[in-house]
Amino acid sequence: MSDGGIGDESRALLGLVAYGELAAFSRLAADAQRAPDLTARVELATLAAVEMDHFRRVRDHLAAGGVDVLDAMAPFTARVDRLLATVSGRDWAEALVATALGRGLVTDLQTEALEGLTGPDADLVREVVADAGHDAFVAERVRAACADPQVRGRLSMWARRLLGEALAAVTAALAESPGLAAVVADGSTGTRSPALKRLKSAHNKRVAALGL
Repeated sequence: MSDGGIGDESRALLGLVAYGELAAFSRLAADAQRAPDLTARVELATLAAVEMDHFRRVRDHLAAGGVDVLDAMAPFTARVDRLLATVSGRDWAEALVATALGRGLVTDLQTEALEGLTGPDADLVREVVADAGHDAFVAERVRAACADPQVRGRLSMWARRLLGEALAAVTAALAESPGLAAVVADGSTGTRSPALKRLKSAHNKRVAALGL
């Protein structure tokens, strides 16, 4: 446990959440620049601002507990950055799918880690990982793009590739972070397999909801 009272498990979870929010801000801001119309640009820029506000809240919470946000995020930055570089979309539609499914997977992982945790650390995470309207916006835009059968086929293949890349990154992140792995592991077996299966199932449901 840190001197400020934040334990290793909470530190790992908050570090992942902080970098997840920072990465989401960066991706949404980039997607906004690629948006095909002003309405989409404004919407994505607004959502990016929400993610940055979430990052600040986690940063300030860590600071109050005596933990520097940069130190807490450090174990996750390289892995998340490599994943994002791997799944960068070739166009705006692919970028939207990547951002939506990537955010969903990170949120699901954070939810798994929250299972059984209580207290102010867990309460803050539950607040900041809640959907801020991004899912509905992306679903509307992706469904519109899928009116073209060729685009739908391409985005469907893209969504399935994302799952493999993302699960590999999650597995590696858990292997590199004992604190996070401890809160994701199944209580009865001590393994991560049930959690990974739930992540895969949730991803497939999200893909279906997007019409892919």
